[in-house]
Amino acid sequence: MANTKISALSASTTPLAGTEVLPIVQSSTTKKTAVSTIKDYILGLANTFTANQTIQTTSSTASKITIVSDLDGASDFQSAVEVRRTTVAGGALMQSVRNGAVGGVGWMVKVTATNAAEVSGTYTNTFKFDEIGNLIPQIAAKGINFTANTPASGMTSQLLNWYEEGTWTPTFGGSTSQSGQTYDIQSGNYIKMGKYVFATFDIRLTALGTITGNVQLKGLPYTQLNGFAAGSGVIQGWSGLTTSYYNLLLTAGSNSTTADFWGQSSAGTAVSGLLAQANLSNTTRINGSILYIATT
Repeated sequence: MANTKISALSASTTPLAGTEVLPIVQSSTTKKTAVSTIKDYILGLANTFTANQTIQTTSSTASKITIVSDLDGASDFQSAVEVRRTTVAGGALMQSVRNGAVGGVGWMVKVTATNAAEVSGTYTNTFKFDEIGNLIPQIAAKGINFTANTPASGMTSQLLNWYEEGTWTPTFGGSTSQSGQTYDIQSGNYIKMGKYVFATFDIRLTALGTITGNVQLKGLPYTQLNGFAAGSGVIQGWSGLTTSYYNLLLTAGSNSTTADFWGQSSAGTAVSGLLAQANLSNTTRINGSILYIATT
């Protein structure tokens, strides 16, 4: 075949079939290779990398990037997908981490670097998905923000940032002081959702000791908000009191971990008054629950 300039060749038909042959120089020797072989090689370069690479799109439509690690299941690896603009600070990064046999953990983080074009910028962890499917906030006091909803006129917050379950140890005490109390039952459980705390309790004395001032429930798991309206409780049952009561109830103490016991000795239009040491005995048992707003 006579030598011909490339510019003089006629155009090929498209699309290419993949069987076309092109010359390449390999180890200082000119060899032939099929278009399909070159295509597979280029795609392999685009889909396999060992260091930071950038994929830039000019389209505003949705796109998908899949990163697959060839490492075996016992190895540690990290893969990340960063989404950002080329000239404006700020963006997001999704990072997948495997720590040996622990399992995959995905992180969502935000860019805090001033130069968003640098992948090596400073990132702050915001949320984590653990290997068993839990979503874990990584910044204290952050959570789920419901500001997309239209609130009532008295709204002060639309952020749900706390959930907790646990146990606590309830005690009897006095508004002034207490000493010498012993118990054979001290059971307490609580749930905290946002600032609301719901706590249950069951207490039985074996020795009354000394209680000065009005009788209080003490040791609540979280400090209550200031104000009389911070919370209240109900009594499910009681025994061993020295006074007959028609009803017992609790009111949350302002900015404290205590609640006051109130008693109503007969049907009427108002609560009779606060309980005192004289109303209790060495075998007093009270169980109930209280719902209140915590300071945090």
